Amino acid sequence: MAKEMVSFKEFLSAVAPEHQAFVEKLNNKLIEQGCDLVIKEAKSGYAASYQLKKKTVMNWVFRKSGVLARIYGDNAGKYEDTIASLPADMQKKMTASRDCKRLIDPNACSDTCVKGFVYALNGETHKKCRNDGMFFLLTNETAEHIAELVCAEVTARKSAS
Repeated sequence: MAKEMVSFKEFLSAVAPEHQAFVEKLNNKLIEQGCDLVIKEAKSGYAASYQLKKKTVMNWVFRKSGVLARIYGDNAGKYEDTIASLPADMQKKMTASRDCKRLIDPNACSDTCVKGFVYALNGETHKKCRNDGMFFLLTNETAEHIAELVCAEVTARKSAS
């Protein structure tokens, strides 16, 4: 039996009250830019995915620590200036995340792996796994930066097509 679609309102009610306005604003911005929203129930709450041409750009995932943004930065190399403008702790989270095995060795990961992303920061090249290369806890400090990254990725994908 197929799970019922979860409404945005239900999803939003699960987000901490202090972040609801931001999540709603970003939702509207991504929908305006042509993204489709798919919300499913997950073990730890809801998973909300924003897709552009059936490919996920980002999702919100719930953990004990709060709601996290997982951004699939397939085009990270095209907005390195945005990455360079992130606060140091967000940059550190990105550079400390695991490397993409498949970018280093094409046979190292599963065949279904779509490969991670590559970007330069502070003169170093980083090859990161797309599942945790841009995975940030939503806080008052990270919110606007998350929005900038997602919108930069959407823009890069749209200009590529």
